[in-house]
Amino acid sequence: MDSTAFGCFLPPFHDPSVSPQAALKHDIELCGLADDLGFDEIWLGEHHSSGWSTLSSPDMLIAALARETRRIRFATGVIPLPYHHPLHVAERMVLLDHLTAGRAILGCGTGTYVHDMEMIGVDPGTVRDHFRAALETVQALINGETVDTTTPWFTAKKAVLQLRPLRGSIETVVASSLSDAGIELLTDTATTPTVHVVPPWGAIRPGMDPDPVGSLVERVESYRNKSAGSTRIRCNVFVHVSDSTEAGIDELINGWSALRRDLYRNILGTPIPDSPAAHRKTLESLVKSGAFIIGDTATCTRMIRDLLDRLGEPVSLNFFVPQWISYKATFDQLTAIADEVVPGLFGGFDGTAESMKLTSEEAGRQMKLRTETIGNGGSK
Repeated sequence: MDSTAFGCFLPPFHDPSVSPQAALKHDIELCGLADDLGFDEIWLGEHHSSGWSTLSSPDMLIAALARETRRIRFATGVIPLPYHHPLHVAERMVLLDHLTAGRAILGCGTGTYVHDMEMIGVDPGTVRDHFRAALETVQALINGETVDTTTPWFTAKKAVLQLRPLRGSIETVVASSLSDAGIELLTDTATTPTVHVVPPWGAIRPGMDPDPVGSLVERVESYRNKSAGSTRIRCNVFVHVSDSTEAGIDELINGWSALRRDLYRNILGTPIPDSPAAHRKTLESLVKSGAFIIGDTATCTRMIRDLLDRLGEPVSLNFFVPQWISYKATFDQLTAIADEVVPGLFGGFDGTAESMKLTSEEAGRQMKLRTETIGNGGSK
């Protein structure tokens, strides 16, 4: 993988007013588009409740997508390890590794929805310890080890996988806030992190964190200082290309407000103020701080380049695709990012711009020579 890579983070959010079958069809088509556009990877989430988060098995969706795509890598974004027996997670990931011809990434985390945990009897107070024990077991199984262990949450007796990874290993990435405890887990388990610039709801109130990007950069530096060598950071960021920042905010505000109000506030209980003014001010604050990138192509390119420079290499920047806008507009956004923004980060337009400049200058010189020749009595 190149030192700088680009992907998409597709959360399991689906507007309840849209048919679940149609929403799933849209997800499949978005993944196919991401592959066609040349994105390096796509992350597919998992939740089990709320009515909005209806993708319950990213590995099944990835298996279906494997035959419809050719190059893009697929990551479970993320499998909550406390919800599953580690043997089954390891088995499914190795099978997925074969079905995708080595394009599977194990993205894992603790889980976030309390009702998801309650439905299967998982104690929310134990998920961190449970997660660590499960992660260590999953890693051992994928590495071909035989595991005998008993924990308060699961038991493995002479557990061993029948299949081995296609090319010897499967990349494991952990959803992390890069807290001190999170950094310790990452370094102890030799895994790499995926982190949001800001949470999916953005911020509860405007200005809660005046410099979220700076805070993230500090945590990334702390992690890299404590990990072995230069380690890859995956960072999820929201980008929206529009005629201007103000126009982009107007295009997003209805969908952005609906998700914050209907899912995070009304269903999940996040204390988000529910007024049009509060939603707009929060969105404007996120844009001003650089946590959300909204604007014309030049603005988006400049802000992404700044974020990449601050995060350092190696880094994978995954564009957050929450579908706050229409399905067609989401397609157009991914296309604009891939065709107009990403090339500009690597000088993709420099050659044609330089050629136009040189050609124009030469044409000007030739025209001046002709004018001078005619003025001196020469023939045309």
